[in-house]
Amino acid sequence: MADLLKPSGKPATLPRLLVVDDDEAVLDTLSQVLQASGFQVSFAANVNEALALIGSQTFDALLSDLHMPQPGDGLTVVSAMRHANPKAVTLIASAFPELQRATTAILAEPYSLPASAFRG
Repeated sequence: MADLLKPSGKPATLPRLLVVDDDEAVLDTLSQVLQASGFQVSFAANVNEALALIGSQTFDALLSDLHMPQPGDGLTVVSAMRHANPKAVTLIASAFPELQRATTAILAEPYSLPASAFRG
């Protein structure tokens, strides 16, 4: 994000972040914390809302829940973000992770880290 800084060290523009989670309390809490931390934040409560935002806006980063009750999941959102905004940082969070499934899907993405990055 160094390219977003002015010579004065202040951001030229606020980093744009998309947060996707079906839990309203999580969205409310993250809204307060992230906006207070200097991010321009957009929120989506489900995969369809996220896909619409990804298709119409540009983001610097994505924070998505992995499991959501409606069709699709966080991996669908990550895939869409990587195709629409390949330089965006993507993060996945979940209270009920399926680590092996998530790791396999992430490694299958063309912009993922190599498998060796996950070995100790």
